[in-house]
Amino acid sequence: VFIMTGLHGKKNKIQNVLLCDDDRGLRQALADVLRLQGLIPFEAGKAAEAMGLARQFSMDFGFFDYQLPDMDGATAVRMLRQESIIFPYVIMSGESALAKQFGSKAGAVGFLAKPLQVSQIKVILHTYL
Repeated sequence: VFIMTGLHGKKNKIQNVLLCDDDRGLRQALADVLRLQGLIPFEAGKAAEAMGLARQFSMDFGFFDYQLPDMDGATAVRMLRQESIIFPYVIMSGESALAKQFGSKAGAVGFLAKPLQVSQIKVILHTYL
């Protein structure tokens, strides 16, 4: 379990991580990396599915693809935040410049360019979790 310092200096245990990407292979590989780090991944192939999981389970962190079949990942997180479901998240995309721009405007704490590298994922985990 990773520890993250909260806004007021309190410690939060990080455990549940939401993965939203329509690429099943990428999603499963990322889930495997998270499991090896002692985290619990929740997988979704569409934004609506991810939003349902976030409403049902308390998420501590998220990885969202920018381009999803039903909406972009930043919009999905923005909609969750309007429902007071708030957790830090990273945007993933092969369209790096566009996704970085919209992801940072939507409150993403980081960006991962596809194809993902395990070393990049570990940096995000150790930096933000």
